[in-house]
Amino acid sequence: MRQRIGYLGTAGLVVALAVPAAAGEFNPLGDGSGANNIDLLRDATTGCENCAPVPPREWGAPPFEIDWRLALRGAVIEGSSGTRFEAIALPSFSLTHQHLRGSFSVGADAEIDYRLDGNVRVGSLGVTASTDYRIDALTTTTLKGSFGLSQGDPDAPGMPVNVKVAPLVTSGQGAATLTRDFGPWLVDLRGDVARTAHSDTVYDDDTTSSNAFQNLTSVGGGGRLGLRLGPILTGFVDGEAEYELYDEASPSLLVRLDNLTLSGRSGLTARFGETLKLEGSLGLGYRAFAEAGLSDLATVLYDASAVYRPDETVALSAAFTTALSSPGTTSGARAKVTYAASAEASYRVNPWLSLRGSASWSEAHYWGIDTDEYGWGLGAGADYQLGEHTALTADYAFSRSTTTPDPAEDQHRVTLGVSFSR
Repeated sequence: MRQRIGYLGTAGLVVALAVPAAAGEFNPLGDGSGANNIDLLRDATTGCENCAPVPPREWGAPPFEIDWRLALRGAVIEGSSGTRFEAIALPSFSLTHQHLRGSFSVGADAEIDYRLDGNVRVGSLGVTASTDYRIDALTTTTLKGSFGLSQGDPDAPGMPVNVKVAPLVTSGQGAATLTRDFGPWLVDLRGDVARTAHSDTVYDDDTTSSNAFQNLTSVGGGGRLGLRLGPILTGFVDGEAEYELYDEASPSLLVRLDNLTLSGRSGLTARFGETLKLEGSLGLGYRAFAEAGLSDLATVLYDASAVYRPDETVALSAAFTTALSSPGTTSGARAKVTYAASAEASYRVNPWLSLRGSASWSEAHYWGIDTDEYGWGLGAGADYQLGEHTALTADYAFSRSTTTPDPAEDQHRVTLGVSFSR
């Protein structure tokens, strides 16, 4: 009898312990099915849920990831000014540090062109720095800064035939972005400040002309609000405001082109995993000039893009953009509206050989004068990997540009070279 009572007592104890466990309460048997001990649970806004998906650096590993590349090219260029040969050096360097909540990096790159007549031109020189920081699991902030020098090719299509040295353009920019995920809502806030300065243009007779009227400082900000409409579609509205302040008056209009430019767009983004991404938007751009004698202007903004990557060997992309910008050196113009389309394709044939191609088209209209610009181009190239750090490259490019009422200008460019990388 006592033995039967002992069995019944043991069975009752087991049932009593099982009932709270089934109700979701703490299970003293520790079967691992759940945990409700507040000492073991964390607030969702703290801890490694917010850490970037990068494992901590191993002991003894260098604090920075160093990457560099040097490309050496030889180019034969045939255009309206004749045929010429250029030797081109394209060095680049980057330094990146990863930490648990983000990363920061610095980089530099340049394009240096040398002609057989001894002329050396720094096509571009740039220095960049950026950092991103994950504030919590849903909020990320990014800071970017850049400084650059660039100089156009005096023999490029669209340049006046009597230009000997194109102006040197100095630019600097700082930008900040804050991104927040509110579940179905996505919020992106951004701001930037920039400064651009142009040196004088030198002509064949060694006379110069000032480009100080193009020097400007700009301050802008904007935001984007997105709403997830499903697993694939996201709708968004995007708005931006930018104020441009010029140093001097336009020599043709005799007033400064200081202006406030507003733009707004709405559209849809469709993402099919990592294979296909589509985006299209329609909006309005409006430029209001500070000078009362200059009438304001407005234009419709069309934008679309597509990226298709069916596998690791094929990549296709296309884009159409609309830009409302300053007129540059074009005399008498108040602003410029540019429509541009581009397409790129690349195919990795095998581990050693990669092929690529591109096409572009653009059309620009100036406000205030009857001058338009048209251009299109085609390109093809190939890379052959000689080893882990060395590759041969070959490229061909054709471009045609027309500025009314002048005739069209064509340019053929064949480039061969070798690239070394870390």
